[in-house]
Amino acid sequence: MSRSRGGRRRSRDLVARAAEEMTAGPERPDAGADADPVRGAAPVPPAAGAARSGRLALLVPAGIVALVTLRIVFGDDLRARIDESACAWTGCTGTGMAVVGWLVIILPVVWAVVAVVLWSRLSAPARGAAVLVGLAFLLVAWVHVPGRRSSLYLILDGPAAGATATGIRWGGVGAGLAVVAVIVLTARAEARPRAARGPIGPALVAAALLGTLAVAVARAEAAPVTMAEAMPERTFRAAGDTLRRTGGTDLRGCAGVLAGDVLDGCVRTVRVSYTTDDSDAVVHLAAVLYPSERAARDRRGRLPRGAAQLGTPGGETITVSSTTGSWVLLSSVGHADGRGIAEADRGYLLWAAKQVAYRFIGRQVGLLAAPSAADGIGPRTP
Repeated sequence: MSRSRGGRRRSRDLVARAAEEMTAGPERPDAGADADPVRGAAPVPPAAGAARSGRLALLVPAGIVALVTLRIVFGDDLRARIDESACAWTGCTGTGMAVVGWLVIILPVVWAVVAVVLWSRLSAPARGAAVLVGLAFLLVAWVHVPGRRSSLYLILDGPAAGATATGIRWGGVGAGLAVVAVIVLTARAEARPRAARGPIGPALVAAALLGTLAVAVARAEAAPVTMAEAMPERTFRAAGDTLRRTGGTDLRGCAGVLAGDVLDGCVRTVRVSYTTDDSDAVVHLAAVLYPSERAARDRRGRLPRGAAQLGTPGGETITVSSTTGSWVLLSSVGHADGRGIAEADRGYLLWAAKQVAYRFIGRQVGLLAAPSAADGIGPRTP
């Protein structure tokens, strides 16, 4: 009897304990673990850099739209400004402009590779700056790439246009090699342990780039902006006359050519002197190079009429000026003994000056041609 009462008592205790647990269940700390995962989930705050990453993602399409707009609206002017600045910086030599053309194409590729490698280490502002600089480099390269109905020789200007075109073409070859090398090296790096990686990959890319630069410099046309290229002959014949060089020099800038600063903004100057075999005429040619044809025409329009060159032998001279491309030509001619110039002498003295000027212009355009007698200017003995 007592055993049955004890069993009933234990049953009542178990039921009471179960009721208490059911009543206290929602108050337990882990009660929320059984809540509805959809309705009971707390909102997750966004990551700290999510907003900045979103703005950076918007920067890329905005930059591309701006890139296309700038190319359409300002492309030609931008290309002219860049080429003029490069001409002034390099002296417009063939080697210098070939390097500039190569860099125009290579810089966007190199910048993109460096940015990709360092991207994870850059802060959000640095990433934005890297994107903007990369787009700027890309715009500079784009304005130097001809369209379907044009060529490099049509969009480039200046005495070293051929050398610049050579640099651009070999820069394109270097950029293609660099992209292919990066893709191959990346694929191989994924297939082997990181410890096996070494500097051989970057060295090969650098060798490919420097190799194309060396080829561009070697194949670049020598620009006729020095005496050795523009007036290489000590003696030449033109229109039946023989002219012999008696002096010459190259200058960076144009100091000492004319008095004052009327030739400001020049890049370099070629000065030569020639004398003829059929008379006592001596010609002093000063060819002054400017970064653009516009600048050359502007400076020539400001020259004093008949301004004599400095540094020429004494005596009376006739000075005439003209422009050809980016050059301002100053031709001063007189008698070898410095005597006064009679009216009857002017025609054959200016004829000698015209022969020298034509020789210089022929070297610039790649077509040597003798001048024609006209307007009272012709040989002493017709």
